[in-house]
Amino acid sequence: MRIHVFIVLAALLLASCGPSATPTATQPQTAAPEPAVSITFWHGQSGVLGDRLNELIAKFNSTHKVQVTGQFQGTYDQLYQKVVSAIQAGSVPDMAMVSGPPQTAQYLKAKAIVPVQQFVDSPDGLSKDQLADFVPALLDDNSLPVNGKKTLVSWPFSKSDALLYYNPDILKTAGVSVPKTWDELRTALQTVKAKTTATPLSYTPDVYYFFLPYLWSQGGDALSADLSKAGFNTPQGIAAVQYQVDLALADKTAVITQGFDWQNPFAQGKVAFAVSTSVSRPFIEQAMPADKKFRVGMAPLPAGPKGASTDLFGNNLVIFSKAPADDQRGAWLFMKWLTETDQTVAWSLASGYMPLRDSARNSTAFKSAADQDDRLLVAINALKDAHGIPGSPDWQKIQPVLGDMVTKALLGQANAKDAIAEAEKKVNDILSGY
Repeated sequence: MRIHVFIVLAALLLASCGPSATPTATQPQTAAPEPAVSITFWHGQSGVLGDRLNELIAKFNSTHKVQVTGQFQGTYDQLYQKVVSAIQAGSVPDMAMVSGPPQTAQYLKAKAIVPVQQFVDSPDGLSKDQLADFVPALLDDNSLPVNGKKTLVSWPFSKSDALLYYNPDILKTAGVSVPKTWDELRTALQTVKAKTTATPLSYTPDVYYFFLPYLWSQGGDALSADLSKAGFNTPQGIAAVQYQVDLALADKTAVITQGFDWQNPFAQGKVAFAVSTSVSRPFIEQAMPADKKFRVGMAPLPAGPKGASTDLFGNNLVIFSKAPADDQRGAWLFMKWLTETDQTVAWSLASGYMPLRDSARNSTAFKSAADQDDRLLVAINALKDAHGIPGSPDWQKIQPVLGDMVTKALLGQANAKDAIAEAEKKVNDILSGY
């Protein structure tokens, strides 16, 4: 499942939205009894991940008065569209998954959600020590300025980052090592093409898997620091597009696919390299033929002159302001339970998402699993290189423009320089309100 996620936020223009809140977390009062309420939870997890989420929901319901009903709403894009329609119609669920800060910013601007900070700071919330147990980057991913203060608006749940997948058997046959730089990757693909019958690289063009990580690793960025204009029409931006063009059109080492069409050929042992998030591994392994299993290789994305960079993917959770107060509280209790140490360990081991807390990563269960399979640590170790997309509420409009830019260049409809110039104008028009 491709999960389009949207990463650590810069400042957004939300000063007038929602109540003020502080990032401290103290609960001197005693929490009231748990309300006996039914909570509707819209989510975008399907397949094996949907099954595992339903198992968690059933476990919560078996021990709580709050009863949660999970409702699958389609892909993350479909979920987003349904939430927007529900906000407009005034018929929102109690809580929902959200693909990242730009969507959260839109919901907050519409006054459709309640910042979770108020629940974190309530008697049902978390102490300072408990809050400090969470990976800071993941809390930042859920924070927006509200009345000038950094505020937890949403809550982390399923987080991953982009990685390089590889077939170690094909690499051994070709005599190549796992590449550590973008230049090494290009050379490795050329060697695989020359020495094996395998497809060197299979991937679906995506802003997040190639363009942005390559751009960041060159020292570039998508938007200007103040988020007011496009920042990718630079030598670094042109290089980020040209790299993909070189692989696909010049070297002919990359097979361009649609959606998740790359997964089956990779699972069948026909592809040397792919790029996706850590959550793709269970889908790849599930698709493997019984007689052609291999150990899926996972590595950080290659580095550029400015080091390695990757995107933070996954989903967060929000509570809607139209829900009754007891339902809001019930939704928070469920969200809090989902991210307790035991649950985040279980979800991480079952799904491929990263554990959210230090106590989870240091738990006996996770350490034991990591000792048996060090691939569990690849995504976690890459967190230090996670780079945030621009925190603009207009990103939902900007993302497809960048996607079209890359696609046009890969189809040979425009060279990298012209494709970027055209996209720059469109992005600047968006940011100017046209």
